[in-house]
Amino acid sequence: MTTPLYPLPTAITCAALTIVAAFSTLAVASFGQFRVLGPAIAVSVLVMLLGSLTLMPAVLAVAGRKMFWPSRALARVPREGVAARTGSLVARRPLALVLAAVALLGALAAGTAGMRVDYGQSGPGGERTASAVTAAEIARALPAGVSDPTSVFVTASDGGALTAVRLGGLSRALASVGGVGQVAPTVLSQDRRAARIDLFPTADPHGQEARDLVSGPVRDTVAAHRPDGTEAHVGGTAAVFSDIASAVDKDLKVVFPVAAALIALILFLLLRSLLAPVVLMLAVGLGFAATLGSSTLVFQHAAGRPGVDFSLPLVLFLFVVALGTDYNILITDRIREEMDRPGPARAAVARAVRHTAPAIATAGLVLALSFGSLAASQGSATQQIGFATGLGILLSAFVLSVVLVPALAALLGRSLWWPVRQRPGAGHLVPGAGSHRETERVVAG
Repeated sequence: MTTPLYPLPTAITCAALTIVAAFSTLAVASFGQFRVLGPAIAVSVLVMLLGSLTLMPAVLAVAGRKMFWPSRALARVPREGVAARTGSLVARRPLALVLAAVALLGALAAGTAGMRVDYGQSGPGGERTASAVTAAEIARALPAGVSDPTSVFVTASDGGALTAVRLGGLSRALASVGGVGQVAPTVLSQDRRAARIDLFPTADPHGQEARDLVSGPVRDTVAAHRPDGTEAHVGGTAAVFSDIASAVDKDLKVVFPVAAALIALILFLLLRSLLAPVVLMLAVGLGFAATLGSSTLVFQHAAGRPGVDFSLPLVLFLFVVALGTDYNILITDRIREEMDRPGPARAAVARAVRHTAPAIATAGLVLALSFGSLAASQGSATQQIGFATGLGILLSAFVLSVVLVPALAALLGRSLWWPVRQRPGAGHLVPGAGSHRETERVVAG
């Protein structure tokens, strides 16, 4: 059987543009780490796209079949393999496979229940490090925040001098805040124009309780009790991560909908359908939730971490959604091309899976192994990103693109392209691709 030709460059271009669009949205992020990461990845993908559309075809044209030496697979008709059997199964049992895939992804997604976000800096096994042991020893006799205090910085804006007496009211007010175990004596600068007041919270300075304390009662107290003619700011690790948490929460509310809208627009332009992009976006969204739930189950519940790293939801959304959409674009565009030929819609789905699944599976394995290798890192954040991204890509390639999306296409048939009514024509039948009777045999298995 000869594989029919279809506009692969268009699908590849749209697939690359989904990644570019997703990561370009990070340019509007307020958190600097995200703002730098996004455009850099977007430019890299554009360079790779240019190479795949120009350099790679030129190399293949020059090398010809020698490019695949020593394989002789091109000289003979390939036997039916796993991809062909999978395509036949999808065509024969689409409802059962949809239910199985949704049940699996839904069970994993349930892991997001009770998910916490961790802004701490401890690595794996951090409770056994020398610094953690030292902090634990100190905390037995002194407030936990002694090892990493929260500092209030006061400057004189009226030109006057600062004194311990002038700042006494602020110190006493801070000492009365619940959660503050001790307030250190005020430290004045040499010119008495600036001062520092250190607070020792009773909670772990890297934990959520300390961040809530700093962002709420401490800052409120400083604003209410700072002396007239002064400016005051709260600093320290807890304050820094409190600000990061606020910035990340804000970025998630902006990046998620903007990236999803851009990806949906690209899908609409490629597939020329309203229903198909909705189906793909829902499938990818379920895959994202399943990946995030799996990471929560592994790291928060099983490994006992305080929560998932604060950067994980956004990184996962961009990588899993963008790359998962890429694989879905390849399989869906092929399904559309196959359905444009005469014959049953389910047989078209079977052919699409047979011809496209090997490429998707290979790409998914290579990328998942590449990202998964990060799980061997000693850093907790890198471990989580490596594990979650690798798992998300595997789910996208093998569950979404090879099973769920084709099974949904088999159930919906040509109505998947609503509101466009697809009418298969004999003019699109490629010689050697098989007859109508043969496609019926594919569905029948």
